[in-house]
Amino acid sequence: MVGKKWFAGAVLISAAFAPSSVRAQAKEDLMLPVPTSEAAIGGRFGRASPGVSASSPLAFGPSFRDVFAGVGYQAKTRYANTDDASASFGFGLGDARNAIGLEVVISSLSTVRSGLFDRTAAGFKAHRLLPNNAAIAVGVEGVKVSGSNFETTETVYGVVSKVAALRSGGDPSVPFSQVTLNAGVGNGRFCAEDLTQANGLKDCGINFFGSVGLRANQYVGLIGDWTGQDLNLGLSLALFKQFPLVITPALADVTGSAGDKARFTLGAGFGLRF
Repeated sequence: MVGKKWFAGAVLISAAFAPSSVRAQAKEDLMLPVPTSEAAIGGRFGRASPGVSASSPLAFGPSFRDVFAGVGYQAKTRYANTDDASASFGFGLGDARNAIGLEVVISSLSTVRSGLFDRTAAGFKAHRLLPNNAAIAVGVEGVKVSGSNFETTETVYGVVSKVAALRSGGDPSVPFSQVTLNAGVGNGRFCAEDLTQANGLKDCGINFFGSVGLRANQYVGLIGDWTGQDLNLGLSLALFKQFPLVITPALADVTGSAGDKARFTLGAGFGLRF
């Protein structure tokens, strides 16, 4: 079985990637995930684990006393030559292990072009831990909080995730010993590009998304992430032993199926359990 200490931290790692409400929902706005990190267990700063998703939400999430924050940068936005960035912070409520956990995220969209928290959206996710290192969740993203010069489209989704041992019982000190599998359905930003172009994000129906996160070692994770529109490939780096910071460089839309070319993204963030 996957180590309990690592798995407890993995509950918080979803706070890193699940807040996809940091993506602006209007086409002219930034489409950018903001990865964050696993929290240090026990309330002290310590080593984080590499992330397991570059954009798709996970079913794991924070509970009461968990907090997280992250920033992201994109060198080129979809169908444009301008760069942009976003920022988010959030916290957990409830108890995902014994009842239901709730993740709350506040995000500043299109931060470089519009200013910090000039365009603000929220996201919420109810999640529950299951036996055998699995979880299930439902959530909503893109809930408009403030900003008069943009429109958001709320995205609703459901997702299941599982951490599986590949070798040595999932011992995190053994290279390539763990993989996180993630699959879900949702509307809005998860819709195929041709349907969003034809019908808009509000009326594009539902689509599948999913990701695979392979833990190469204690420092590096390999990520493949299908958002329903883009295939994203990235690395997740947890390089610091005494601070739970995770840095995730990635290429978005590597197939060019939902834009004019692949786009470089960079995210960084951390989490903490008090």
